[in-house]
Amino acid sequence: MNLCIIIPAKNEELTLAETIENLQEELNDKIPFSILVINDYSDDGTLNLLEKLASKYSNLEYISNEWEGGVGNAIRYGLSKWQGDIVSLCMADGSDAPKNILESYHKITREGYDCVFGSRFIKGGQVMNYPIIKLILNRIFNIGVRIISKNKYNDFTNIFKIYHRHAINSMLPLDSTGFSIGLEMSLKAFNENMKIAIIPISWTQRKAGVSKLKLNKNFKLYMSTLRKSLRNESA
Repeated sequence: MNLCIIIPAKNEELTLAETIENLQEELNDKIPFSILVINDYSDDGTLNLLEKLASKYSNLEYISNEWEGGVGNAIRYGLSKWQGDIVSLCMADGSDAPKNILESYHKITREGYDCVFGSRFIKGGQVMNYPIIKLILNRIFNIGVRIISKNKYNDFTNIFKIYHRHAINSMLPLDSTGFSIGLEMSLKAFNENMKIAIIPISWTQRKAGVSKLKLNKNFKLYMSTLRKSLRNESA
C-alpha cells in the first residue's frame, strides 16, 4: 500500500529541509511513500526551497493552497489532491517523529486498523520543550474533550494521525480551517466507530521559525468544532 505524507507549510524555510530529509532517511527503502507539501501562502523562501527539494527527491511534490489560508484549509486542500492508499498528516516544523509514521503504517497494513492516532501523553510517549502554558492548556482541554466524548483517547488536538483512504472518505466533508482539524478528524473517527490504534509518539518543539498556533483564535475554533461534533452525534 502506498503512503502519502501531507505536510502543510507556511513560512517554513528554516525547518522544512530537515523535516523532509528526516522522513526520507527513516522511510526510504522500507515502505512505498510519497510526500505532498501544501504551500500555504508562504511569503518567505519556502517555495524556492520546495523547488530545490523536489529536484532532489523524486517522491516529493508540492502544490499551493488554492483555498483560504490556514493549516486546516491547507490539509483539506491536500486531502482533495492526494494519491495513494494511506495518508499521514505531518507538520513541517519537525515536531513529529518519522519513526512513528512507519509504526503507524504497519498498524494499518498488517493489523487492519482504519486509523492510527498518536498520543504524546500515554506510557512511552515523549514531549520535549513544550512551552509550559501551552502544555497546561492542552491537557485541560484534551481532558475535557475526553470526558465529554466518553473516549479514552487523550490527545485529540494533535494533528499527527494516519488514515486509510476509506477512513478519509467516510469522514468527508471536513469543515475546520485551522488547527482544530485534528480534533474534528479524531471525533469523526470515534463517532463512526472506526477501528483505531492509539500509539505513544514523540513530539519535539520546533528548532526554528515561528509557531502558527495562536491560542485565542484556535481555542474558539476548537470549541466550535467540539460543539458541532456533539450536535451531529446527538442528531
